[in-house]
Amino acid sequence: MADRYRWVVLSVTVVAFMQTHLHRMAFAPLIPTFVSDLGLSYAAAGTIQTAYFWTYALAQVPIGVIADRWGARRVMAACAITLAIGGLAFAISTSYAASIVSRMVVGLGAAAVWVPGMQLITRWFPPGERGRAAGLMSSGGGLGGTLGLVLVPVASALLGWRLAYGLTVVPALATLVLILVVLRRETAASVVAGASAPVGQGALRRVLAVRAIWPLNVNVIFSYGGWFSFVTFLPAFLVRGVGFSHAEAGLITGCVTAGTVVSWPLAGFMSDRLGRRRPVFLFSQFVSVLGLLFFAVGASGLGLIGMGVAAFVTGLLVGGMILPFVMVVDYVPRELAATAAGVTNGACFAGAMVLPIAMGRIVDVTGSFAIAFLVAAAVQAAAFVAGLFVAEPSRSS
Repeated sequence: MADRYRWVVLSVTVVAFMQTHLHRMAFAPLIPTFVSDLGLSYAAAGTIQTAYFWTYALAQVPIGVIADRWGARRVMAACAITLAIGGLAFAISTSYAASIVSRMVVGLGAAAVWVPGMQLITRWFPPGERGRAAGLMSSGGGLGGTLGLVLVPVASALLGWRLAYGLTVVPALATLVLILVVLRRETAASVVAGASAPVGQGALRRVLAVRAIWPLNVNVIFSYGGWFSFVTFLPAFLVRGVGFSHAEAGLITGCVTAGTVVSWPLAGFMSDRLGRRRPVFLFSQFVSVLGLLFFAVGASGLGLIGMGVAAFVTGLLVGGMILPFVMVVDYVPRELAATAAGVTNGACFAGAMVLPIAMGRIVDVTGSFAIAFLVAAAVQAAAFVAGLFVAEPSRSS
Protein backbone atom coordinates (compact mmCIF):
# COMPACT_ATOMS: atom_id res chain seq x y z
CA MET A 1 0.00 0.00 0.00
CA ALA A 2 2.80 2.41 0.91
CA ASP A 3 4.54 1.65 -2.36
CA ARG A 4 1.43 2.62 -4.32
CA TYR A 5 0.67 5.65 -2.20
CA ARG A 6 4.05 7.21 -2.94
CA TRP A 7 2.94 7.61 -6.56
CA VAL A 8 -0.21 9.35 -5.34
CA VAL A 9 1.99 11.73 -3.33
CA LEU A 10 4.14 12.33 -6.39
CA SER A 11 1.05 13.05 -8.50
CA VAL A 12 0.00 15.80 -6.10
CA THR A 13 3.44 17.41 -6.34
CA VAL A 14 3.20 17.28 -10.15
CA VAL A 15 -0.14 19.09 -10.15
CA ALA A 16 1.06 21.61 -7.57
CA PHE A 17 4.23 22.35 -9.53
CA MET A 18 2.09 22.99 -12.60
CA GLN A 19 0.61 25.98 -10.77
CA THR A 20 3.99 27.54 -9.99
CA HIS A 21 5.06 27.50 -13.64
CA LEU A 22 1.64 28.49 -14.94
CA HIS A 23 1.86 31.71 -12.92
CA ARG A 24 5.60 32.07 -13.49
CA MET A 25 5.24 32.11 -17.28
CA ALA A 26 1.73 33.55 -17.73
CA PHE A 27 3.04 37.11 -17.71
CA ALA A 28 5.77 36.58 -20.34
CA PRO A 29 3.39 36.55 -23.36
CA LEU A 30 1.73 39.68 -21.96
CA ILE A 31 4.97 41.70 -22.06
CA PRO A 32 4.36 43.07 -25.60
CA THR A 33 0.90 44.23 -24.45
CA PHE A 34 2.30 45.96 -21.37
CA VAL A 35 5.08 47.61 -23.41
CA SER A 36 2.79 48.94 -26.15
CA ASP A 37 -0.47 49.62 -24.29
CA LEU A 38 0.93 50.84 -20.97
CA GLY A 39 4.07 52.49 -22.34
CA LEU A 40 6.46 50.46 -20.19
CA SER A 41 10.10 49.90 -21.06
CA TYR A 42 11.35 46.36 -21.45
CA ALA A 43 13.34 46.77 -18.23
CA ALA A 44 10.13 47.75 -16.41
CA ALA A 45 8.27 44.77 -17.88
CA GLY A 46 11.19 42.55 -16.87
CA THR A 47 10.88 43.96 -13.36
CA ILE A 48 7.22 42.88 -13.17
CA GLN A 49 8.29 39.40 -14.24
CA THR A 50 11.18 39.20 -11.78
CA ALA A 51 9.09 40.51 -8.87
CA TYR A 52 7.77 36.94 -8.72
CA PHE A 53 11.32 35.72 -8.14
CA TRP A 54 12.15 38.25 -5.38
CA THR A 55 9.83 36.71 -2.82
CA TYR A 56 10.19 33.22 -4.30
CA ALA A 57 13.96 33.26 -3.78
CA LEU A 58 13.91 34.92 -0.37
CA ALA A 59 11.36 32.40 0.92
CA GLN A 60 13.21 29.26 -0.14
CA VAL A 61 15.49 28.78 2.87
CA PRO A 62 12.83 29.64 5.50
CA ILE A 63 10.34 27.36 3.76
CA GLY A 64 12.89 24.55 3.68
CA VAL A 65 13.52 24.83 7.41
CA ILE A 66 9.79 25.09 8.18
CA ALA A 67 8.92 22.13 5.95
CA ASP A 68 11.54 19.97 7.66
CA ARG A 69 9.95 20.84 11.02
CA TRP A 70 6.21 21.03 10.23
CA GLY A 71 5.80 18.78 7.19
CA ALA A 72 4.97 19.41 3.55
CA ARG A 73 1.17 19.38 3.67
CA ARG A 74 0.63 22.43 5.85
CA VAL A 75 3.32 24.46 4.08
CA MET A 76 2.01 23.63 0.59
CA ALA A 77 -1.60 24.38 1.57
CA ALA A 78 -0.77 27.79 3.05
CA CYS A 79 1.17 28.81 -0.01
CA ALA A 80 -1.53 27.59 -2.42
CA ILE A 81 -3.91 30.06 -0.75
CA THR A 82 -1.31 32.82 -1.08
CA LEU A 83 -0.77 32.01 -4.76
CA ALA A 84 -4.48 32.34 -5.50
CA ILE A 85 -4.68 35.68 -3.67
CA GLY A 86 -1.67 37.02 -5.59
CA GLY A 87 -3.03 35.88 -8.95
CA LEU A 88 -6.35 37.62 -8.32
CA ALA A 89 -4.56 40.76 -7.11
CA PHE A 90 -2.48 40.91 -10.29
CA ALA A 91 -5.56 40.51 -12.49
CA ILE A 92 -7.22 43.54 -10.87
CA SER A 93 -4.09 45.68 -10.43
CA THR A 94 -4.38 49.19 -11.89
CA SER A 95 -0.87 50.56 -11.49
CA TYR A 96 2.74 49.59 -12.05
CA ALA A 97 3.37 49.45 -8.30
CA ALA A 98 0.32 47.24 -7.73
CA SER A 99 1.51 44.90 -10.48
CA ILE A 100 4.89 44.58 -8.79
CA VAL A 101 3.42 43.91 -5.34
CA SER A 102 0.88 41.38 -6.60
CA ARG A 103 3.56 39.50 -8.54
CA MET A 104 5.58 39.37 -5.33
CA VAL A 105 2.60 37.77 -3.60
CA VAL A 106 2.30 35.27 -6.45
CA GLY A 107 5.99 34.42 -6.05
CA LEU A 108 5.58 33.92 -2.31
CA GLY A 109 2.68 31.58 -2.90
CA ALA A 110 4.57 29.60 -5.54
CA ALA A 111 7.63 29.30 -3.31
CA ALA A 112 6.46 26.29 -1.33
CA VAL A 113 6.01 23.54 -3.88
CA TRP A 114 9.42 22.45 -5.11
CA VAL A 115 11.10 22.41 -1.70
CA PRO A 116 8.45 20.41 0.22
CA GLY A 117 7.99 18.34 -2.95
CA MET A 118 11.65 17.32 -2.83
CA GLN A 119 11.20 16.57 0.86
CA LEU A 120 8.37 14.17 -0.01
CA ILE A 121 10.40 12.56 -2.80
CA THR A 122 13.36 12.07 -0.49
CA ARG A 123 11.13 10.44 2.14
CA TRP A 124 9.10 8.22 -0.17
CA PHE A 125 11.64 7.28 -2.87
CA PRO A 126 15.04 5.57 -2.49
CA PRO A 127 18.13 7.33 -3.94
CA GLY A 128 18.07 5.19 -7.09
CA GLU A 129 14.59 6.44 -8.01
CA ARG A 130 14.81 10.08 -6.97
CA GLY A 131 15.97 11.26 -10.39
CA ARG A 132 12.90 9.98 -12.21
CA ALA A 133 10.60 11.15 -9.38
CA ALA A 134 12.06 14.67 -9.41
CA GLY A 135 11.96 14.67 -13.21
CA LEU A 136 8.27 13.76 -13.19
CA MET A 137 7.52 16.52 -10.70
CA SER A 138 9.47 18.91 -12.92
CA SER A 139 7.44 17.84 -15.94
CA GLY A 140 4.41 19.31 -14.18
CA GLY A 141 6.23 22.64 -14.23
CA GLY A 142 6.92 22.28 -17.94
CA LEU A 143 3.27 21.51 -18.59
CA GLY A 144 2.10 24.44 -16.48
CA GLY A 145 4.52 26.82 -18.18
CA THR A 146 3.39 25.60 -21.60
CA LEU A 147 -0.26 26.16 -20.73
CA GLY A 148 0.53 29.66 -19.48
CA LEU A 149 2.50 30.58 -22.58
CA VAL A 150 0.00 29.12 -25.05
CA LEU A 151 -3.42 29.71 -23.46
CA VAL A 152 -2.99 33.10 -21.77
CA PRO A 153 -2.33 35.09 -25.00
CA VAL A 154 -5.25 33.32 -26.72
CA ALA A 155 -7.57 33.97 -23.78
CA SER A 156 -6.27 37.52 -23.54
CA ALA A 157 -7.21 38.20 -27.17
CA LEU A 158 -10.72 36.89 -26.52
CA LEU A 159 -11.41 38.08 -22.97
CA GLY A 160 -8.82 40.75 -22.20
CA TRP A 161 -5.66 40.14 -20.22
CA ARG A 162 -7.23 40.73 -16.79
CA LEU A 163 -9.86 38.02 -17.08
CA ALA A 164 -7.41 35.72 -18.85
CA TYR A 165 -4.94 35.97 -15.97
CA GLY A 166 -7.70 35.87 -13.37
CA LEU A 167 -8.81 32.47 -14.64
CA THR A 168 -5.43 31.03 -13.61
CA VAL A 169 -6.61 31.28 -10.00
CA VAL A 170 -9.13 28.46 -10.57
CA PRO A 171 -6.57 25.62 -10.92
CA ALA A 172 -4.64 27.02 -7.95
CA LEU A 173 -7.72 26.65 -5.73
CA ALA A 174 -8.40 23.17 -7.10
CA THR A 175 -4.83 22.22 -6.20
CA LEU A 176 -5.36 23.49 -2.65
CA VAL A 177 -8.27 21.07 -2.26
CA LEU A 178 -6.13 18.25 -3.66
CA ILE A 179 -3.33 18.96 -1.16
CA LEU A 180 -5.69 19.03 1.79
CA VAL A 181 -7.54 15.85 0.82
CA VAL A 182 -4.81 13.62 -0.62
CA LEU A 183 -1.77 14.45 1.50
CA ARG A 184 -3.38 13.54 4.83
CA ARG A 185 -0.96 10.62 5.16
CA GLU A 186 2.23 12.43 4.21
CA THR A 187 3.37 12.74 7.83
CA ALA A 188 3.66 8.94 7.88
CA ALA A 189 6.33 9.14 5.18
CA SER A 190 9.21 9.32 7.63
CA VAL A 191 8.11 6.03 9.19
CA VAL A 192 7.59 4.32 5.85
CA ALA A 193 10.87 5.47 4.34
CA GLY A 194 12.91 5.21 7.51
CA ALA A 195 13.73 8.90 7.71
CA SER A 196 15.13 10.40 10.85
CA ALA A 197 13.08 12.36 13.35
CA PRO A 198 12.21 15.97 12.54
CA VAL A 199 15.17 18.27 12.69
CA GLY A 200 15.74 20.77 15.43
CA GLN A 201 17.71 23.99 15.38
CA GLY A 202 20.89 24.18 13.36
CA ALA A 203 19.53 22.59 10.17
CA LEU A 204 20.64 25.49 7.99
CA ARG A 205 24.09 25.56 9.57
CA ARG A 206 24.50 21.83 8.93
CA VAL A 207 23.50 22.20 5.28
CA LEU A 208 25.79 25.17 4.66
CA ALA A 209 28.68 23.20 6.13
CA VAL A 210 28.45 20.72 3.22
CA ARG A 211 31.15 21.96 0.85
CA ALA A 212 29.74 20.18 -2.19
CA ILE A 213 26.70 22.47 -2.38
CA TRP A 214 28.71 25.64 -3.02
CA PRO A 215 29.82 25.02 -6.64
CA LEU A 216 26.34 23.59 -7.24
CA ASN A 217 24.77 26.84 -6.04
CA VAL A 218 27.09 28.95 -8.21
CA ASN A 219 26.04 26.87 -11.20
CA VAL A 220 22.31 27.31 -10.65
CA ILE A 221 22.62 31.06 -10.05
CA PHE A 222 24.03 31.52 -13.56
CA SER A 223 22.20 28.65 -15.22
CA TYR A 224 18.65 29.59 -14.28
CA GLY A 225 19.33 33.32 -14.40
CA GLY A 226 20.29 32.97 -18.06
CA TRP A 227 17.52 30.49 -18.83
CA PHE A 228 14.67 32.49 -17.30
CA SER A 229 15.96 35.63 -19.03
CA PHE A 230 15.75 33.83 -22.35
CA VAL A 231 12.25 32.41 -21.79
CA THR A 232 10.98 35.73 -20.41
CA PHE A 233 11.92 37.74 -23.49
CA LEU A 234 11.52 35.11 -26.20
CA PRO A 235 7.82 36.02 -26.78
CA ALA A 236 8.69 39.73 -27.09
CA PHE A 237 11.56 38.89 -29.47
CA LEU A 238 9.23 36.82 -31.63
CA VAL A 239 6.62 39.61 -31.74
CA ARG A 240 8.86 42.69 -32.02
CA GLY A 241 11.91 41.23 -33.69
CA VAL A 242 10.47 38.59 -36.00
CA GLY A 243 6.86 39.68 -36.58
CA PHE A 244 4.81 36.83 -35.18
CA SER A 245 1.46 37.45 -33.52
CA HIS A 246 1.19 37.26 -29.74
CA ALA A 247 -0.53 33.86 -29.97
CA GLU A 248 2.14 32.51 -32.32
CA ALA A 249 4.91 33.82 -30.07
CA GLY A 250 3.30 32.16 -27.06
CA LEU A 251 2.95 28.91 -28.99
CA ILE A 252 6.62 28.89 -30.01
CA THR A 253 7.81 29.71 -26.51
CA GLY A 254 5.47 27.03 -25.23
CA CYS A 255 7.32 24.55 -27.44
CA VAL A 256 10.42 25.15 -25.30
CA THR A 257 8.59 24.26 -22.10
CA ALA A 258 6.78 21.41 -23.87
CA GLY A 259 10.19 19.93 -24.66
CA THR A 260 11.08 20.04 -20.97
CA VAL A 261 7.93 18.07 -20.13
CA VAL A 262 9.69 15.17 -21.87
CA SER A 263 13.32 15.95 -21.06
CA TRP A 264 13.11 16.53 -17.32
CA PRO A 265 11.75 13.06 -16.41
CA LEU A 266 13.90 11.49 -19.13
CA ALA A 267 17.05 13.07 -17.69
CA GLY A 268 16.09 11.89 -14.21
CA PHE A 269 15.46 8.36 -15.47
CA MET A 270 18.77 8.28 -17.37
CA SER A 271 20.71 9.47 -14.32
CA ASP A 272 19.04 6.79 -12.19
CA ARG A 273 19.95 4.10 -14.71
CA LEU A 274 23.52 5.31 -15.10
CA GLY A 275 23.97 5.60 -11.37
CA ARG A 276 25.51 9.02 -12.06
CA ARG A 277 23.89 12.43 -12.45
CA ARG A 278 26.85 14.62 -13.38
CA PRO A 279 27.32 13.53 -17.04
CA VAL A 280 23.65 14.10 -17.91
CA PHE A 281 23.68 17.42 -16.08
CA LEU A 282 26.82 18.71 -17.83
CA PHE A 283 25.57 17.65 -21.27
CA SER A 284 22.35 19.63 -20.86
CA GLN A 285 24.19 22.61 -19.43
CA PHE A 286 26.45 22.72 -22.48
CA VAL A 287 23.53 22.33 -24.88
CA SER A 288 21.74 25.24 -23.21
CA VAL A 289 24.64 27.48 -24.26
CA LEU A 290 24.30 26.33 -27.88
CA GLY A 291 20.52 26.78 -27.80
CA LEU A 292 20.72 30.40 -26.68
CA LEU A 293 23.43 31.12 -29.25
CA PHE A 294 21.20 29.67 -31.96
CA PHE A 295 18.25 31.88 -31.05
CA ALA A 296 20.56 34.88 -30.87
CA VAL A 297 22.05 34.54 -34.35
CA GLY A 298 20.35 31.89 -36.46
CA ALA A 299 16.68 31.36 -35.68
CA SER A 300 14.89 34.46 -37.00
CA GLY A 301 14.46 33.21 -40.57
CA LEU A 302 13.02 29.79 -39.79
CA GLY A 303 9.32 30.60 -39.99
CA LEU A 304 6.61 29.45 -37.60
CA ILE A 305 7.09 25.69 -37.98
CA GLY A 306 10.87 25.82 -38.05
CA MET A 307 10.99 28.09 -35.03
CA GLY A 308 8.61 25.83 -33.13
CA VAL A 309 10.73 22.76 -33.92
CA ALA A 310 13.90 24.57 -32.82
CA ALA A 311 12.22 25.63 -29.60
CA PHE A 312 10.97 22.11 -28.87
CA VAL A 313 14.39 20.55 -29.54
CA THR A 314 16.00 23.11 -27.23
CA GLY A 315 13.63 22.15 -24.43
CA LEU A 316 14.13 18.47 -25.24
CA LEU A 317 17.89 18.65 -24.71
CA VAL A 318 18.16 20.74 -21.53
CA GLY A 319 16.38 18.38 -19.15
CA GLY A 320 19.57 17.56 -17.25
CA MET A 321 19.60 21.10 -15.86
CA ILE A 322 17.10 19.86 -13.28
CA LEU A 323 19.55 17.36 -11.78
CA PRO A 324 21.40 19.76 -9.42
CA PHE A 325 18.18 19.88 -7.40
CA VAL A 326 18.27 16.10 -7.07
CA MET A 327 22.00 16.09 -6.32
CA VAL A 328 21.70 18.53 -3.43
CA VAL A 329 19.34 16.28 -1.46
CA ASP A 330 21.75 13.40 -2.07
CA TYR A 331 24.48 15.43 -0.36
CA VAL A 332 22.64 15.57 2.98
CA PRO A 333 20.76 13.24 5.37
CA ARG A 334 17.04 12.76 4.70
CA GLU A 335 15.96 14.95 7.58
CA LEU A 336 17.71 17.95 5.98
CA ALA A 337 16.29 17.45 2.49
CA ALA A 338 13.88 20.41 2.49
CA THR A 339 16.46 22.78 3.98
CA ALA A 340 19.07 21.74 1.39
CA ALA A 341 16.56 22.05 -1.44
CA GLY A 342 15.60 25.49 -0.16
CA VAL A 343 19.22 26.68 -0.17
CA THR A 344 19.84 25.59 -3.76
CA ASN A 345 16.45 26.71 -5.04
CA GLY A 346 17.06 30.09 -3.40
CA ALA A 347 20.40 30.34 -5.19
CA CYS A 348 18.69 29.42 -8.45
CA PHE A 349 16.24 32.28 -8.20
CA ALA A 350 18.82 34.77 -6.99
CA GLY A 351 19.99 34.80 -10.61
CA ALA A 352 16.41 34.92 -11.87
CA MET A 353 15.72 38.01 -9.73
CA VAL A 354 18.40 40.10 -11.41
CA LEU A 355 19.26 38.91 -14.89
CA PRO A 356 15.88 39.40 -16.65
CA ILE A 357 15.98 43.06 -15.58
CA ALA A 358 19.50 43.34 -17.00
CA MET A 359 18.36 41.68 -20.23
CA GLY A 360 15.46 44.10 -20.53
CA ARG A 361 17.84 47.01 -20.01
CA ILE A 362 20.10 45.68 -22.76
CA VAL A 363 17.13 45.60 -25.15
CA ASP A 364 16.11 49.12 -24.14
CA VAL A 365 19.61 50.49 -24.76
CA THR A 366 20.62 48.52 -27.85
CA GLY A 367 17.23 47.77 -29.40
CA SER A 368 18.52 44.24 -29.99
CA PHE A 369 17.16 41.03 -28.52
CA ALA A 370 20.04 39.17 -30.20
CA ILE A 371 22.58 40.98 -28.02
CA ALA A 372 20.54 40.17 -24.91
CA PHE A 373 20.40 36.49 -25.89
CA LEU A 374 24.17 36.48 -26.48
CA VAL A 375 24.65 37.79 -22.96
CA ALA A 376 22.30 35.07 -21.67
CA ALA A 377 24.39 32.48 -23.54
CA ALA A 378 27.55 33.87 -21.90
CA VAL A 379 25.87 33.53 -18.51
CA GLN A 380 25.02 29.92 -19.33
CA ALA A 381 28.63 29.33 -20.34
CA ALA A 382 29.72 30.58 -16.91
CA ALA A 383 27.25 28.11 -15.40
CA PHE A 384 28.84 25.29 -17.40
CA VAL A 385 32.29 26.19 -16.09
CA ALA A 386 30.95 26.17 -12.52
CA GLY A 387 29.32 22.82 -13.25
CA LEU A 388 32.71 21.27 -13.96
CA PHE A 389 33.48 21.67 -10.25
CA VAL A 390 30.24 20.00 -9.09
CA ALA A 391 30.87 16.68 -7.35
CA GLU A 392 28.94 13.47 -8.02
CA PRO A 393 26.92 12.72 -4.86
CA SER A 394 26.87 9.46 -2.97
CA ARG A 395 23.81 7.30 -3.76
CA SER A 396 23.59 5.80 -0.27
CA SER A 397 21.63 8.64 1.41
